Amino acid sequence: MKNIGIDIVENVRFDSFIDNPRKYSRILSDKEKDLFARITNKSRKREFLAGRFAAKEAVIKALAHSGYSFKYTRISVLNAPDGSPYVELEDCPAVKILLSLSHGKENTVAVAVLVDKDE
Repeated sequence: MKNIGIDIVENVRFDSFIDNPRKYSRILSDKEKDLFARITNKSRKREFLAGRFAAKEAVIKALAHSGYSFKYTRISVLNAPDGSPYVELEDCPAVKILLSLSHGKENTVAVAVLVDKDE
């Protein structure tokens, strides 16, 4: 199965999440919360939250009709040593998703492509 998903968000939408663990805990996985806690710059925190949200929305769209149970906290958007983003799905290791994120001053966009595991 192959599919694609895309999402764009306004970064300012996440300003109220930065200092509110109850809000950002609805979006971030435990691994992502650890990374978020290490960020000290508020604009970088907003960018991190916007990127994770857009990426997860794109992943959910790419996984449409797959039978995967969609919950933001079951999806982790992490970074490889070279900085490139990748996706980990809780309880779904057989799925391979390619991910691209781009941040602008006002918006963040994410594209997720579901590909065959052996590609």
